[in-house]
Amino acid sequence: MNEILLKSGAVLVVSMAPFSSSNKLLKVIMRELKTVDVQLENLDFSRIGSQDINTLKNAVCQLLASDTLEQAVFECMARCTYNGNRIVKDTFEPDDARGDYLPCAWEVIKINLRPFFNGLDLSSLGSGQPPSGDRK
Repeated sequence: MNEILLKSGAVLVVSMAPFSSSNKLLKVIMRELKTVDVQLENLDFSRIGSQDINTLKNAVCQLLASDTLEQAVFECMARCTYNGNRIVKDTFEPDDARGDYLPCAWEVIKINLRPFFNGLDLSSLGSGQPPSGDRK
C-alpha cells in the first residue's frame, strides 16, 4: 500500500489492483496512445517545440476523453481509499474532491503500471546492436 498526501490535504491510499485489472489498464492506455502520432526519435525535452507540445496535448486529450480508460482506472481504484473511504464514482462528486480526481487517477495509473516496465531494459531499443547476451 502507498499512502499519498495530495496537495489538497486529502490522503490517498493506493493498493495494487489484481493483475487482470492492471493489465486491462495497460492495454486501454496503449490502445488510446496508438491513435496519437507520437515521434519519439531524438526526443529532447530541453528543446521541445510547438509540434512536440501539440503531440503531447493530443495524447493527454485522447486519454482524458476515453470512457474506457475511466472505467479501467475506476476498476483499479476499487482497492484504494480517499480520506479513509473506499473510492467509488461518487467519491469525486463534491466540489472540493473534484480537483483530486486527476491526481488520484495519475497515482493509481503509475502504481499499477510500474511493475509491467520494471523488468524491461528499454535502452537496447535505441541501439542498432543486439544485446550482449544474444546469439549470433
